Amino acid sequence: MANNSILDDLSIYSREFMLGHGKVACLLVHGFGCGPIQMRELAENLSKWGFTARGILLPGHCRNMGGYSLNVHHDWMAKVESEYHQLKSAYQEVVVIGFSLGALLTLHLSMHYAPEKIILMGTPLYLIRRYLPIPSVIRVCKRFFKQVKTRKRRCYMESEGYTGYLHQPADTHFSIPALYGLTEIITAVDLGLKAVRSPALVIHSKKDLIAAPASARRVMKHLGSGDKRLVWLERSHHLMMYDKEKDMVFRAIREFIAYT
Repeated sequence: MANNSILDDLSIYSREFMLGHGKVACLLVHGFGCGPIQMRELAENLSKWGFTARGILLPGHCRNMGGYSLNVHHDWMAKVESEYHQLKSAYQEVVVIGFSLGALLTLHLSMHYAPEKIILMGTPLYLIRRYLPIPSVIRVCKRFFKQVKTRKRRCYMESEGYTGYLHQPADTHFSIPALYGLTEIITAVDLGLKAVRSPALVIHSKKDLIAAPASARRVMKHLGSGDKRLVWLERSHHLMMYDKEKDMVFRAIREFIAYT
């Protein structure tokens, strides 16, 4: 029976995990303001398909994001890099799968290293709209504000780890320094797309109100990889792993990882 209550225990949101025993390992990197639980349902499917799935917690997340330094994004990048190298030392192949902020961190990693494959879901190169100066506004706001209240969305999740409703984002507030760090990563990734050579699957929704669809077009145009594929979603929003086309997202990921 479905659990109709909303999970409010951040310790469950923040639990890292390792599932499966496949020769190919998948590193799953969650989005801004959430935690490993955001990638849990996908990870359980990856495990069933014969892959190993490692879900990580980016530093500071699931703890009400306040009080960050302006260099917090370096901690996020270091975490992804460390986890990637640990998997590379133990598995034949490593596929990095990132959602939203996690997609940006996946691209940043791939600018310096060469994962066997990368999967980018809802990459926010442009926030909300292509021509809105959101990064500039955030840079100005960091002088005057410490945090901003979040708008939570209720999403239904079906997994062995937890079945029921989640709040996403998990945190009640985002710190302005953390948002500033997000804009710094966007800038670095946008400048370094041509350096990414790994085969890439880009999944994006035409109705995404967080990561403008123009983001996916820019990634596809400038990514240095000779093997890049774009899957457009027609009916989903930003949180595609929980939306109407979830099965399509999972199927595209499975087929991309499995092909040789």
